[in-house]
Amino acid sequence: MKKIKVFVKVLSLHLVLILGIQPLFAQGYGGALTFQGLDRYALHSAAARAMGGVTIGAKQDIGLMFQNPAALQSIHGLQASLGGLRLSKDLKQEQNYAPVRYYPNLSLLLEGLTAKIPNPDTTLVGFTAQDTVQRPYDTIGPNWSRSKNRSTPLQALLAVPLAFGKVKIVAGIGAVEYADLDHYYQSNNVLSPAILTQRPLPTFRPTDDKPINVDWSQAVRSREGSLQGYGMALAGRLNNNLSVGFSAMVLDGSTDDFEQEVARGKLTFFSNAFRADSVYGRITKTGTSDFSGREFNLSSILTGRYVSVGFAIKPPTTITRTYTMQVATDTTGTPALATVRGEDKLKLPWRGTIGLALAPRKNLAVGLEYEFRPYESAKYVDLNGIKTSPWLSASLFRVGVEYMLAPWLALRGGVRGDAEVFQPEGNYIDGEPVTYSVYSAGAGFFYSGLRLNVAYENALMKYQDIWASAISKNSERRHTIIAQLSYEIPWRH
Repeated sequence: MKKIKVFVKVLSLHLVLILGIQPLFAQGYGGALTFQGLDRYALHSAAARAMGGVTIGAKQDIGLMFQNPAALQSIHGLQASLGGLRLSKDLKQEQNYAPVRYYPNLSLLLEGLTAKIPNPDTTLVGFTAQDTVQRPYDTIGPNWSRSKNRSTPLQALLAVPLAFGKVKIVAGIGAVEYADLDHYYQSNNVLSPAILTQRPLPTFRPTDDKPINVDWSQAVRSREGSLQGYGMALAGRLNNNLSVGFSAMVLDGSTDDFEQEVARGKLTFFSNAFRADSVYGRITKTGTSDFSGREFNLSSILTGRYVSVGFAIKPPTTITRTYTMQVATDTTGTPALATVRGEDKLKLPWRGTIGLALAPRKNLAVGLEYEFRPYESAKYVDLNGIKTSPWLSASLFRVGVEYMLAPWLALRGGVRGDAEVFQPEGNYIDGEPVTYSVYSAGAGFFYSGLRLNVAYENALMKYQDIWASAISKNSERRHTIIAQLSYEIPWRH
């Protein structure tokens, strides 16, 4: 019982609300759009995606040109490929608040439930202003949901075997979607400053002579667009078992950006009560971001009868964003317009994968891969040249299986780990990013030189932002269908 009383006292002294601006790796709360979405790069092979993203051991798959260029060596004819995807995405946030000592109506205000409380009788003896029920000045609730469907071309690729004397190589060119930059986040209860939070240090309870004034607002940010890659790849065989490959891409893309902050009120916290006052204010930012950069990939595969091993590694690169934003500020009913232009950069470190493929039977293949994303070393350089390290690192595993049911039919399945570059608020393990699994299945159909590969992916990302007396449950469900059609013509070289 004593421990419970102590816990209640600590809880009451640490009133935790949804915060103001956070670092880039924290999700939302009014943070500005910069490079959100760039970490979600695309896998271009439908067959590999059906196998959980495994690339080692795959043969005659032009879709691996920019993911594992050494795999091109298995192509024996002129091969062309087209691919696309259909994505369905559902996002949701649910906020829950626990009653807090000294401020009993606060949780009801933030959850939009004060309408269920009748007004107190002001004629009663002992009535004070602290007995007044604080109510919102709008109809915005704490929760939100959003659904979006998207269809887009994924890749257009061409590869051909060539011979220079005794040296045989496979050369390829292509255009792909490098990363899906679509992004959306919303918080209907943003409080600034971040009063009485646990981290980095708790804020003590205010007093009547030194109250705390807090801005209460809604924040929304949205981005639509993608980053494309245009490049070439070369693959050669050093001996009968060892293949090497190299690819290079020029990256280019544009997005439509939107950010908005809507004032919901002004909260003043005293020792044993708080007051909500009405205010008017709206800041809306609309504009575009243009991204540019380059990426290189070096890979190698050692092929054996039953076991193959390989790796792919990407050296450091820099992505540049040039942006133009129209900023409309309206706090009096008369908006003021301004144009903001600038440029920032994201410097990505070495990244790579290493994998193992097993072929216990002629018609059965099993692949295992490990991916390392040391994004903690990534550097964000803002308009003023200030460098920060806003992203978090992750180590991910992939596993996939392919079974040739018939010479014309392959069945595939797999699972891969994925991770965001941010951590939940109030994370128990500081520096641990949000992680989740992507489950996949698919099939390949073959007729002469024609190949049709299809895949389906199902992913559910869930995480909770936790404070002493509040919790935000965030989820994103993704359904993805990928199709790739390729044709190979025998080629004499």
